[in-house]
Amino acid sequence: MSLHRDYLTASDFYHFLQCPHWPYYDRFATAEEQKLRREPTQSELDRREDGIAHEQQVIAKLFSGKEIIEARNERDAEHDAEATLTLMKQGVSLIYQGTLTFGDWTGRPDLLERRDGPSVFGDWHYVPVDVKSTHHLEKYQKLQLVFYASLLERIQHRFPSEPAIINRDGLRMPFFAEEFVPEFEGFVAELEQIRAGEKPDPVLRKSCNDSGPWGKLCLRDAQATNDIALLYNVDVKKLRLLRDLGIRTIDDAAKMNPIVLDGAALGLREHGLSVMKRQAQSLQTQSVIVREPVSLNTRGLEIHFDIESDPPNDVDYLYGFLLRYATGDEYKAFVARRLEDEGDMWKSFLAWLETLPPEYTVYHFANYEVNRLSILEQRYGGSPWLDLFRSSMVDLKELTTHSITFPLYFYGLKNIAPFLGFTWRSDVKGGSQSVDVFETYLETRDEALLDSIILYNEDDVRATAHLKDWLAAYAKKATVHELPYPWELPQLPL
Repeated sequence: MSLHRDYLTASDFYHFLQCPHWPYYDRFATAEEQKLRREPTQSELDRREDGIAHEQQVIAKLFSGKEIIEARNERDAEHDAEATLTLMKQGVSLIYQGTLTFGDWTGRPDLLERRDGPSVFGDWHYVPVDVKSTHHLEKYQKLQLVFYASLLERIQHRFPSEPAIINRDGLRMPFFAEEFVPEFEGFVAELEQIRAGEKPDPVLRKSCNDSGPWGKLCLRDAQATNDIALLYNVDVKKLRLLRDLGIRTIDDAAKMNPIVLDGAALGLREHGLSVMKRQAQSLQTQSVIVREPVSLNTRGLEIHFDIESDPPNDVDYLYGFLLRYATGDEYKAFVARRLEDEGDMWKSFLAWLETLPPEYTVYHFANYEVNRLSILEQRYGGSPWLDLFRSSMVDLKELTTHSITFPLYFYGLKNIAPFLGFTWRSDVKGGSQSVDVFETYLETRDEALLDSIILYNEDDVRATAHLKDWLAAYAKKATVHELPYPWELPQLPL
């Protein structure tokens, strides 16, 4: 879409939720700041193209036999908006990629669907529908759809009450947009302040780096003032409440009195404030605080488990396990060398479960593995041995975050394990890169690429084992580990 002015767009809502500084720096970054912008990878660009192709396939399948008129010609927003308005006045049943523009707001829903019911056009009006590659209706999608609905209200003089997405399974997922309007208006107010040139207070999220292009600037801004945005897992709402109480820096948070501040603002309670204070003290002193002993209670064979998935295709392609026998460690992997091999990989995995001893403990990091097992069970079926496997799973992230405070900004495995001295060997450095390499492998069939992913996965399960061993050695009692640490000196974690 060619824009000749600073429009508010649907993308602004997604960007803001990922990183509040994204819509700001897109508009106001200086030449020097532009140098720190992360450019999209080729894989990200390819996925956008794949998303467009998926969208067209879904629409062609679900609306087969119905006339669909495309309103986009890429000339400019004003021309496309005029063309869309003409089609709406004509009462066209389905308008693909129509442009809605009113004042300095503009948006392009995937579909405008004609419905019965009066509007300025006659005895019909339009409802926005988006095609998304997710399973569930997400918050940013609701915001974007309410944005389109608000534009339609201004254009057709009727608010469409049930906009919808069509998810990756082809299911239509509507919602009552009126119920979401108050929250939507709050986001609009913040985005309008940004468009007026007001820079948001510092925020540091994982998505600032993973999804957004301005993560380096987000970190720079927070570190420059030692801002409370550096505290792990404190959301924007609580950051705002703390700042209103005069707590703006890590030093302020380290000195605050949680008992006095308990209930000072809605959402600020003593327990949460105490967690924030400990995190601030940990960052101040670079100390590791074991708040309470960690009980592992490993039963039988010790197993560490990690999954590699291809989210754009919603496919798992590697299940990796580290089996810790008395005679030594053994790594085992189940691999789908083609997307269509996922089912065969799952069957091999289920068959292997039957060979395990009757008692074992499965360690993993975060809940991703649990969720994916449920999804693939729905696709391909389960077994009593799968039920036993799931009942034996222990989430090390849950144990760790509940009991340990690290001097880190993020608590991902790629942050904690290096801090504790673990090193990944593979050229593949993260989950998103693993996806990129796997998709390249699918195109080239270069086995060296697949080997690098398998090595990366092996290191992932060895990293969980490293964390588990650290917990067993250094988290047996409540204590504070100060510099120099009693374990091997860590690498820089940030």
